[in-house]
Parts: sequence; structure tokens; C-alpha cells
Amino acid sequence: MKTYLERLSARTRSVGSVLCVGLDPQPEALPDGFAADLAGVERFCEVLLDAAMPFAAAIKPNLAFFEAFGSAGIAALERLRGRVPADLPFVADVKRGDIGTTAARQAAALYDILGCDAITANPYLGSEAIEPLLARGDRFAYVLCRTSNPGAGELQSLEVAADPVSGAPAEPLYARVARRASSWGPGGTVGLVVGATAPIELERIRGIAPGLAMLVPGVGAQGGEVEPVLRHGPATASPAGNGYGGGLLINVSRGISGAAGRGTAAADVAERLAAATADWAARLRPA
Repeated sequence: MKTYLERLSARTRSVGSVLCVGLDPQPEALPDGFAADLAGVERFCEVLLDAAMPFAAAIKPNLAFFEAFGSAGIAALERLRGRVPADLPFVADVKRGDIGTTAARQAAALYDILGCDAITANPYLGSEAIEPLLARGDRFAYVLCRTSNPGAGELQSLEVAADPVSGAPAEPLYARVARRASSWGPGGTVGLVVGATAPIELERIRGIAPGLAMLVPGVGAQGGEVEPVLRHGPATASPAGNGYGGGLLINVSRGISGAAGRGTAAADVAERLAAATADWAARLRPA
């Protein structure tokens, strides 16, 4: 069975882009003609997926936007998962991470039941806690490293002491996470979440972890610039550096889903979403 990085490389080459399309559906932000309820959310996501999938290297739903509707929301997400073909990586934004027994059940829920190719994970409990999320050779976990939100530096930029055992220098916490994550898992099953809103930190992280794939949110609505990410985001060493695009995914959510806008006729929504996705895909071509 192919690894996640191999599948991602094949898909990236097929579409010629590192675009990851985010599904973060907010009922109050749906275009006209879509009810502000779960039925409207699911219908809009169906239209968005059908419009965006021909251009996307990956699809990334944020589970919170479906969990908010309870079991019916999870059922809707499962149906949407069924629309995504096997060759298009499905990345669940869940930020999971807990003690080992809990993480093992999280892995079963996300990998076996929902059928996720990759997930996002929180490293705060240490590598032992998320090991079940990293252990499968055909699955993948993007570890939160330096996130895109305005308050990210409150903890992530705290200076940690030098480690005489590993030889790590004194450095910000995000840098230590990148350094440690490079040795986690069986190899080729871990990457990093690094925000486009922190280009200096992104470049530093790439220098620390040249072989790890990056999932980069923060372009578009959050204001991150594309050029620094395309320059420093692709991996330059094994394992992610072996594939087309260097394992890079750049996520765009509101920049695509918001393209329909209010006042758009329902019949025109799909056309606008497809045009926005095609535009972003063209902007996010790997070198």
C-alpha cells in the first residue's frame, strides 16, 4: 500500500498545485438559497466539493463545524467523505492528542471509521501520547508547530532551555517541536502545521526540519503571503522532499467558500466556487 506522502505527491502532480481546500461551513455565511441549518451546510459543501475537487491536492474539513450539529452533523460529514475519490487526500482538521489509550481510539475513529488519510494533532502531551496517530504507515499526522492565529506566540514562542542530552540549543518552543517531531513515528508519517502568517518562523522551521511535510493555513482571509510559503514550504530532504511538491499543502478555506457571496443566484454558486478554486490552484503551483 502506498504511503500518504506518495499519494499526496501523485495527486499534487496530477493537478499541478499544492492547494488544500478547507471545509469550514458556517450556516450564517452561506450564500442566498442555502438554508442556515445542517441541510443547507451539507448542500453547500456538496456544491463546493464538486466544484473544487478537480483542482485540489487535498480536502480538509474542520470537524468542529460538523460536530456542532451533533450526531446528525457527523453523519453529514460521513456522506461528504463518500463524495471524495480515493486519489484525493482527505485531511481531518481535528487537533487530536491525548494519553495513549485515548489516542488509539481517536485513530480508530478517524482512520478506520471516517476514512481520513491524514489528521492534525496536538503535541502538547508529548510523542508518547500521539504515537497511535503516527504509527500507521499509510496514514499521517500534521503536528501543530507554529499556528496562524494572532495569539499563537503566547506559548509557541516561549524560549525553552538548551537540552544537553539531544544537543538542542535554547530556542522557541515551536522550534523544539519541529526538532523533536523530525524523529517521531516510524518515518514518513508526521508533518507540521505552520502558519503563513509567520513567514520568518516558517523559514526557520524548514531549516530545522528539512524533511517534514508542511500543512500551511493562513493565506487568503488571514492575510498570509503566498510567495514565502512556496519558497520555504516544500521539504528539501527525505521523506517529504522525495515527492512532487515537497509534501507542501497550502490551505484555503474562506478565500474559496466565500467567493459565492451574498446575492449570488443559487445556479451561479458552483460556477463561482469553481472559478475561485481554479484561481487559487493556479497561484499555488509548486516550483
